[in-house]
Amino acid sequence: MRPLNAPRPAPLPWPAGVDPDHVHQAVSRLRDNVIDRVDADGSIRGECHSRVLESALALTLMARIGAASPARDRVLAFLQARLDSPQEFDRVLATLAVSTAVHRAPDGDTDLIEKLTDAVLGSAPEFISARRRKMLYAVLSVLGCPLPSDVAPAPDEAAPTDPTHSWNVVQQAAVTLILANAAKVHNPATEAALTTLTATDPATTVWEGYVLMHLLTLHALAGVPGQEATVRGGLDSVLRHQRDDGGFPFIAEMHHWCTATAGIGLAATGAPPELLRRMAGTLVHHQGGAPLPSLSRGAALTGGWSMSPGVALNDVDCTSCALEFIQETAPVRFHGAVRSGVDALLAVQGEDGGFPTYVAGARGEPCMTAAAVNALAPHTDTVAARQRALDFLAESQLPDGGFEPGWSRSRLHTIFRARLAVGTADADDRRMAEVARRMEQSVRATQNADGGWGMQPGDASDAISTAYGLITLCCGDEARPVGRALSWLLDNQDADGAYSGPPDMVGPRPFPYYVSVLTQAPVLLAFGHVRSRVPGAAPLPQEVA
Repeated sequence: MRPLNAPRPAPLPWPAGVDPDHVHQAVSRLRDNVIDRVDADGSIRGECHSRVLESALALTLMARIGAASPARDRVLAFLQARLDSPQEFDRVLATLAVSTAVHRAPDGDTDLIEKLTDAVLGSAPEFISARRRKMLYAVLSVLGCPLPSDVAPAPDEAAPTDPTHSWNVVQQAAVTLILANAAKVHNPATEAALTTLTATDPATTVWEGYVLMHLLTLHALAGVPGQEATVRGGLDSVLRHQRDDGGFPFIAEMHHWCTATAGIGLAATGAPPELLRRMAGTLVHHQGGAPLPSLSRGAALTGGWSMSPGVALNDVDCTSCALEFIQETAPVRFHGAVRSGVDALLAVQGEDGGFPTYVAGARGEPCMTAAAVNALAPHTDTVAARQRALDFLAESQLPDGGFEPGWSRSRLHTIFRARLAVGTADADDRRMAEVARRMEQSVRATQNADGGWGMQPGDASDAISTAYGLITLCCGDEARPVGRALSWLLDNQDADGAYSGPPDMVGPRPFPYYVSVLTQAPVLLAFGHVRSRVPGAAPLPQEVA
């Protein structure tokens, strides 16, 4: 994601109508805002905000087992405040959960549920739609909705064996058991599911801090005789993650992801070297993830990075961003860690050249492939692997110049990362030049009249998507759209130097979650790309850590 060092494109002229001093001030204020979030050990401790999905599951679980407490009253109040949410999915979940909690029969409008499910799945990658549909029906089932007949498990359904990561293994197990309990079906898949769920020790811990899966696990076990004590213990465990507003988050924390992504932006905008080295050091200290047994099926990525210290599951995205940041900051000091990370990425590349998110043998994804290329670019011994990955990106490009949805609601997220990846190709690679041209053309064509971009074409401009669009156009040769995007960012900065707006990151796909610094990081990175491409855009460097 960082600005390319070589080959560096020719400088862009200073955009007309943009005040350089205003840009310098905006960059410095945002950079200072992000620096203030760095702890003494170099971590940015990103706390995930409450979400309706987890909160609805928590309240319904409390009602299901008869748990009355101040915690129950607080999450009820959180959901009651969202009964009129502008987001239809949140509004329906809140209504169902509150109805169950106050002992009213929920509205089981099957047409509404089907419409809602289709709308949610429309923003998810096609390859996960079948399993995500099952998850949605499982959630709606525990909230009191009838189970469609075609979703019920077959009496002879076997346990899945396809290669997939541990989080999905647990999700599949919980969903399988919830649907089987609702349909009163018992089969080999339910036996395997019960074994998987009990392996997460739900009575005493929220496994890997994954609050959503923990709550689904407890709902699944609540339908199994003899699991009553486990469910009550699991409820006590998850209450430790209840937020001040009464709700519950998707995941407890995302320290590594926040540290790496914000760190790249800080490095690109001239933050103090000592601060950057401290941030790199904390990432290296936690390389490999938490020392927990893996539940993945297949060869999981190892030797890379997970999203936080308590998470064992390594992934291509966190590993790629951590590598980019460490290589930019202290490549010699942390040479061994860098080499391990490079090897970890290469080990999961698919035969088609694509990179999955988690395990070897899983489907390659354009966004993860672009991330890996950007991380591997400094290493000459990865030329062949990177060329295969670039070919995968070319084959994956859609007619509109974009790519399938990745881990973001913003169409521009994969585009900006793919554009940077394509920028690492040989200068005479005509195929990659055409891929790049189509991306830039698509981004220019979808820029809003106010100079920004929205999550999807036609949406109102937001800070994150505008940052992604600006980074993409910094790879091109037109100053005017760059200036328009810069003007939008200058006009929409908050008083404290930060940026506000809707979240783009999703987990599990396609459900958005909000961590404040993840709005700041892409904008900071965009300013860094402007700084590297437009002479005079760099503010004064920081003097002290």
